[in-house]
Amino acid sequence: MSPLPILDFFRLIRLQNLLVVALTQILVYYRIILPALDVEGIEGVLRPWKFFELCLVTLAITASGYLINDLRDVRIDAINRPGKNMVLKIGRHNVQWLFAAMVFVGYLFALLLALRLHELQLLFIFPLAIGILALYSATLKKLPFVGNLLVALYCAGVPGILVLTERRALSALIDLNPSLGLDTVRVCILFMAFAFVATLLRELVKDLEDIRGDRQEGRRTLPVLLGVATSRRLALVLGIMVILSILSPVFLGWPAFMQPPMLICIGILLLAITAILLQLARARQQVDYHQLSMEIKFLLIGGLGLLIFF
Repeated sequence: MSPLPILDFFRLIRLQNLLVVALTQILVYYRIILPALDVEGIEGVLRPWKFFELCLVTLAITASGYLINDLRDVRIDAINRPGKNMVLKIGRHNVQWLFAAMVFVGYLFALLLALRLHELQLLFIFPLAIGILALYSATLKKLPFVGNLLVALYCAGVPGILVLTERRALSALIDLNPSLGLDTVRVCILFMAFAFVATLLRELVKDLEDIRGDRQEGRRTLPVLLGVATSRRLALVLGIMVILSILSPVFLGWPAFMQPPMLICIGILLLAITAILLQLARARQQVDYHQLSMEIKFLLIGGLGLLIFF
């Protein structure tokens, strides 16, 4: 395996996306879960080094998914986004070695974490996640909606794995302080729901962008199967679901979401998704859907503001 230029390596593993994944877990844990546990003096299992290990495992899974996806998509990316797939530049053999190294190192950290937490039953999550991502790249992404659903579930699972790992501490918090404990879990679930629906919307928009290559390669995505007009209407419905996920804590009157900084953040997100839906209703060209895909990505990043101001 020959040395890789550092910038090519960063592009290959989608460094900017990995930073967003890490920031998501940092904010969910250190802004939502840990402060709530500290109120009642409950010791979480993830602090401090163990949280770092869990974050590394999550990043290894995510980066591995990008690598296997690029390896599988060389031909179709040549149609949909010429010159963007890094496998041809770096070399298939090099990328395969990187994938193997990423999986190996990630599994070692997962094993170390499971042993330190005395939670060997959680170790199955790593090979399961890698296997599903590989299956997604090979088969599931060619099926209508199934691949989109899987990616959305993974994005929701980025904060969800923190709740799963700290389930005993959160259960103890609910027993000691039901109001605080339930609010903490609700906020985590709310953010997971927002990430799920917004990612589902972005995946459908990306399918609209890639319809030409998908049709040529025989992939049965929703736009190929149902047509552009129907898929665009479905995307608009998903956009409305995003709006509902943003507004739901206000409708429910959760006190933490009624403070001015949080209301401002909610207002900005609502303006952003409204602008996205208006553009989506007018979109017709591949470049339109590409622009919308990027805007939805920034919407997801903007959703982190809910955690910053919580």
